[in-house]
Amino acid sequence: MTELSGCQVRELLPGPFEHMGDTVKDELCHDPGISKTRLAWGFIGSEATESVRSVLGTDVFELVAHGWCVAKELHEYTDRSKHPLGERSVVHLAEHEFVKVVHPVLDIMIGSYKSTTLRFDLELTAHFRAAALSICDGYITGVGAGDGNVIAKLKYHDVTLNTQHTREVPYPAHIDFKAPGLAIG
Repeated sequence: MTELSGCQVRELLPGPFEHMGDTVKDELCHDPGISKTRLAWGFIGSEATESVRSVLGTDVFELVAHGWCVAKELHEYTDRSKHPLGERSVVHLAEHEFVKVVHPVLDIMIGSYKSTTLRFDLELTAHFRAAALSICDGYITGVGAGDGNVIAKLKYHDVTLNTQHTREVPYPAHIDFKAPGLAIG
């Protein structure tokens, strides 16, 4: 990408991750080597929170832009009989919404003992009022984005770790994706 939105995912998750300490404790206590150990669970929970936040330094737009790649309406642009090699198309999108889910992973080590890996679900619900996609050879090569908002929700299994937070994300006027672009399909 040549330009990003300037908003990192972690900015959509302000404040503490509620229940992180309890979630980590519940998971670690399944391990027989840990269950009988008396640990500073509050400290471990806050360290887990900071570790997860550190990997959420990705640009919001960089993640949500991949949501268009799976849109059924765009699959026709991968068909060479309809859109020959080298053809450039601009597809205008009206108001729309989609959810992109990514899975940050946290490995917890206590001393030299690797105890467990926690896999979180980060749901980013993106709402756009309008966007224009540049497409070539089955790839989204760029986007002229309007404005919108993103709701981020961090979960571990069925436990939501943050309260929902909506933020207006100032998307740049135009973004070119690194060649060949984002693959549709």
